Amino acid sequence: MHPAFALTRTRLTETRSELETFFQADKERLAPSEADRAASAVWVRTVARASGIEGVYTGMENVLKELLNVVDKGVFATSDSFHAQLLAQASEKTDKRNAVIDKQLYEDLDELRRFRHRERVNYRHVLRESFVNENMELLKKTFPSFEAQIVAFIESWEHKPKEEDEPTSSPKI
Repeated sequence: MHPAFALTRTRLTETRSELETFFQADKERLAPSEADRAASAVWVRTVARASGIEGVYTGMENVLKELLNVVDKGVFATSDSFHAQLLAQASEKTDKRNAVIDKQLYEDLDELRRFRHRERVNYRHVLRESFVNENMELLKKTFPSFEAQIVAFIESWEHKPKEEDEPTSSPKI
């Protein structure tokens, strides 16, 4: 295992754990209340699911950030569009590496990013339960591809010939 990816692997494991906990909580606590159409029940399901999606997506961004800190020596983004630029950087091939994520995964993650923005900046009052549920399904579809592409990228990096300027450990914090 390449030591520079230790934190990336940890973040990926943490994000997988959060995803599993979120889906278990949804199955055990939220899904049984689907028939309850009272405004308070709809609000609880909507807000809880939106928060779960936001948390898992943020974990996915953290994985990408750690990985790009290793292979590109940072994320090259301005603060006003950091999250969009993070995804764009990960989806582009450079002189030193292949794209980390493919175009379809980029599009799916960008959709989740836009959703997360709505949820995070307190637009909860405009979130519709059906819209949140659509994004939950997108997350269910997207995470396995995300995880597979991250693992494949790390494994390909670990098996390539070492270049002179390649890091041998995680950057100092």
